[in-house]
Amino acid sequence: MALTKSEKSDQQNVELALAQKESIASKLVMAEFMFVTAVAMVIPTRAPMVLDIKKGDAAATARVLGLMSSCAAAIELFINPVFGQLSDMFGRKSFFLIAPAIDAFLHTLVAIFPKSLAVTFVDRMISGAMIFAFKAPLTASLSDLFSGPQLASWLAKQGAAFGLGLGLGPFIGSKLGGPKSFLFSSVTFVATMVYAFGALPETLKLEDRRKELSLAACSPLRFLKLFQDRMLSTLAVAIGLQSFGDYLNLYDINYLYLKTVFDVGQTEVGLYASACGVSQVISGLTMSRSIRSAGQKGATAFANAMWIVSMGLLGTATSVKQIILSLFAMCFGHLRNSGIAAYIQKHGQAQGMGRSEIAAAQANLLAVLKVFIPVFYSNIFSFATSKGRNVPGAPYLVVGLLTGLAQLTFSAVDPDQDVSAGPSRSAAAQQKV
Repeated sequence: MALTKSEKSDQQNVELALAQKESIASKLVMAEFMFVTAVAMVIPTRAPMVLDIKKGDAAATARVLGLMSSCAAAIELFINPVFGQLSDMFGRKSFFLIAPAIDAFLHTLVAIFPKSLAVTFVDRMISGAMIFAFKAPLTASLSDLFSGPQLASWLAKQGAAFGLGLGLGPFIGSKLGGPKSFLFSSVTFVATMVYAFGALPETLKLEDRRKELSLAACSPLRFLKLFQDRMLSTLAVAIGLQSFGDYLNLYDINYLYLKTVFDVGQTEVGLYASACGVSQVISGLTMSRSIRSAGQKGATAFANAMWIVSMGLLGTATSVKQIILSLFAMCFGHLRNSGIAAYIQKHGQAQGMGRSEIAAAQANLLAVLKVFIPVFYSNIFSFATSKGRNVPGAPYLVVGLLTGLAQLTFSAVDPDQDVSAGPSRSAAAQQKV
């Protein structure tokens, strides 16, 4: 049946609105790429600088790097909920400027004082905490624009941009080396600020903004709100277990593992980090398509399975060929949390939570885990490579086990259930499950 003139006009308006949203989302993804590129420039250079400060002691370096990451996660616990609450009150845009400004200043200090462990420690703590202080409002912006499978697809694209930054940043950093990588990273952070200020619009409507600051919502324990019913609790546990395999929780240990097994240098570690970034870009594209074809649940199951394969290959690697096979499997598993993150937005909003509040709560949950994950892995590595033991890949084998547990947890609920009736109906539905 032919459409009437009015129906054609409505359809054109819908298509125009969608095109505008996708244009804004593309700019948000570009900002993520620029920010992560700046972050990743120092990935191949920080560990060697600390190793040099520790006079070549790999075990001591592993402990220091793990402590740095844990302290960064502890700082996140206080930053994320505050940023989430303020972002839901005043909008997203201003919060895209704070993190790169702080990181630019700190990286400049490291470039000036490269031999100071104290300066490097402070930089790693605070700049590490800024990663999700930037990422959470950006995720909330995407949630302002999309929902459901569309949101899951754009979260996968966001992850692809993250991966592209992880690919390009280490390549540039390994070529520059040491203090120069930190200085050029600072310049890129400044460029990110300029781009965010000029290109990114405000995505939170005035009528959606909250007018009162809730001190309770700023608590570092705000992530506990994700455990208010069975559905959210299960999804939160699943994404928490997945996070044990996140690249940002592994990259400090990657250098020591590759150094121990293959005796690589800074250049080779930079190439591996770049390859991981490229695999994440591919994973973002494959996950986006997989969500459209197999749905969020099917795509998540496949991605989890491929991550288990990848970690098994990496943890038992004895040749470069096996490392390459592991990277190939990563191409289908990096963005395994995209579908679950979109489900958390859906069910969190049904419970009356704000979009940025949900993103911040999720980030805080992962930050709680990150307080001990790096130390956990560094201790596993130290134990597995001391007193005659020679299993340096043990951390990756543990990741594979926990990823399998994440999939079993996710399979225990049906997150596609209707929540249209709002919080009361959702809560009642959970009691029947």
